[in-house]
Amino acid sequence: MSNNNIQNIGISLSYLIHPMIISFVTFFYLIYYSNILIEDKNLVFIICTTFSTILPTFTFYILKKNNLISDLDASNKEERLLPMAFGSLFFLLGFIFLRNINVQMIIQGTMFCGMINVMLAWLITNHWKISIHAITLSSSITIFWIFGYQNVLIIVFVLFILIVSRLLARAHDITQIMAGIFLGIISTFSCYSILFLKQ
Repeated sequence: MSNNNIQNIGISLSYLIHPMIISFVTFFYLIYYSNILIEDKNLVFIICTTFSTILPTFTFYILKKNNLISDLDASNKEERLLPMAFGSLFFLLGFIFLRNINVQMIIQGTMFCGMINVMLAWLITNHWKISIHAITLSSSITIFWIFGYQNVLIIVFVLFILIVSRLLARAHDITQIMAGIFLGIISTFSCYSILFLKQ
């Protein structure tokens, strides 16, 4: 198998665990399949999906169309800054909407953690390329862990797929991936512990 084919496998796997897909799946599960009591699940899901997935995806498309990013993965470090700035704004707006309609704290916290993680990624990316895939996936894993979904084998398997896919895609080295994993875990756990779990 050629190096290009191996890289394409990594890229394909990376799209399956793209941050926008992970955000979508996380909110979808928490809203519809967890034991959280939400009065209007559809409204909450629409708000979460709009600000965590639809608007960021549309922004990537517009930036790509105007040649402000070279690909939908924003592979170039400098190209990541603008879409991440928009992403942080969208998460902030989503959090404000959820706060105003008094949605359960776990949902608010998930949106808030998304904003904080994107802001931290933006700050780091100004100096060093860190894996946003790793930050987002480890953040979601941490959220599920906090609320009792603690299947270690599944977690290890998912993180293994993340590491292999990003290495095969030649998007990051192992240090950048592991830094993203640890940042996502520490940031998300800290946000929930300090701001949301005690309320």
